[in-house]
Amino acid sequence: MYVPLRKALEDFLKQFDLTVEDILDAMDESKEGAIESLKMRANLTEKDIKFIEQNFTSRDINLLVLAIQVFYSPTSPGLYRNLLVIPTRDEVVGPDGKVTREGLVKIMRALGLRPRNLPIRHF
Repeated sequence: MYVPLRKALEDFLKQFDLTVEDILDAMDESKEGAIESLKMRANLTEKDIKFIEQNFTSRDINLLVLAIQVFYSPTSPGLYRNLLVIPTRDEVVGPDGKVTREGLVKIMRALGLRPRNLPIRHF
């Protein structure tokens, strides 16, 4: 059985009587800090980073970091309540344990994140 990433994240936070907005409000509001957190968890080129900085808000980037940390970190099996989170860990995490560029695009789509200025396919 499967569970979409957005649903799994919302349900996970609901267990602690929190919402996605509650968590994002508490996270680093600086775009630079959010980008640094993302760079630690994903393999991105400087071009990718520049695109993300220009087309996503710090809240969008923090949402990516949160989803990666909860469901795709090296210590996470990619499951939520014994359901496989979609996209799967195998689809988004490379052999080095970091999220791949293609995996990041899948996570963005699963979370409903869209670049402000371009279709996501330009990423």
